[in-house]
Amino acid sequence: MMTGTAAAGQEKRGAVPIFQRQGGPIKSLFAGMESAFFGMPAFLRGGGRAAVALIMAALLLALPSCRGQERSESLVASVNDERILLGEYQARLAGEAALVKSDPPPTAGEIAILQEEVLDRLIEEKIMVQRAGRLSLAVGDPELASRIEQIKRDYNKDEQFERLFGEEGVNYAAWKEALRKRILLEKLIAVEVEATVSVTQDEAERHYHANRKDYLTEKRVRAAQIVVPDRDKAEAILKRLKAGEDFDKVARQVSIGPEVAKGGDLGFFARAVMPEAIDRVVFTLPVGKVSGIVQSPYGYHIFKLLERKEAGGRKFTEAKEQVIADLRKIKEAEVYKRWLEGIKRSAVIRINRPLPKWTPPVEAGTRKTPARNDAENH
Repeated sequence: MMTGTAAAGQEKRGAVPIFQRQGGPIKSLFAGMESAFFGMPAFLRGGGRAAVALIMAALLLALPSCRGQERSESLVASVNDERILLGEYQARLAGEAALVKSDPPPTAGEIAILQEEVLDRLIEEKIMVQRAGRLSLAVGDPELASRIEQIKRDYNKDEQFERLFGEEGVNYAAWKEALRKRILLEKLIAVEVEATVSVTQDEAERHYHANRKDYLTEKRVRAAQIVVPDRDKAEAILKRLKAGEDFDKVARQVSIGPEVAKGGDLGFFARAVMPEAIDRVVFTLPVGKVSGIVQSPYGYHIFKLLERKEAGGRKFTEAKEQVIADLRKIKEAEVYKRWLEGIKRSAVIRINRPLPKWTPPVEAGTRKTPARNDAENH
């Protein structure tokens, strides 16, 4: 029986579950995987070379797993008479749980919060897809094919791209349709939110003077990485590097990261962009040196420090582009929040409560931080 109607104007739950997360802003292969939900607008996502990682991670984790996830037709909620079934809900929960680190395992209260957050985002996704339909927005096959080719290019080799589907147990056709939905929501956000926001010169200057500390040049490093799925392979690669093989060449041969075509080059980044365990290694490496093996939730990494830039100040003219981008993100986020609250208020949302009991997969709920990272300099 329907036991609750979600008020469309209720306060949106926090976007990050209370489980401990890995990493900071979405500007890398790793942090790009922190946002697994279609509804994330562009101004809340990272960009550049991390975009492919974000798309791949979000879509893979949002799809039902083929590894024993029992599908169910039980009704969890409805949005304007469109149903959210138990199978879809549990698949999204499993994808979210795969990203989190919790040791000891999450409590019943933490799991309950995660369940509410995931359901809230599923409801928002349904509302936005329906809104896109009313605006006659669509994603044709040529546009979808073009986006897939962009993603493939970042993986350098078709085999590396296709291997992701075998490893994750995801059907390629289903993944394509999930990507189509993501592009559709990007279009919707562009039309209804991003197109309504502008930043004037005066606004940018005021923002700069009020936040000058944000426009100091932070200490940054430029590093390259090799990332592989298991420790044995990483140890074999490290031996090759110690024997004198070229890091760039080895990265192009064996790394599974989307920056493989660039020899593993991650570009410049400041502290707190990468997970803390990686920061500890790369920010203490001498230029030109190779690290030991660093474990993260996404594999086993070996880094080489390419360059280092020290902190400093910037004038408005030097920081102008970043100031405008930062202020635009702030304004877009405010508009997005009001817009989303508005379309939720106009939706009829019904939720079957209590939500069904759910237990995170053991490998997701009990993933431990490695006792050591073997990250000594070489």
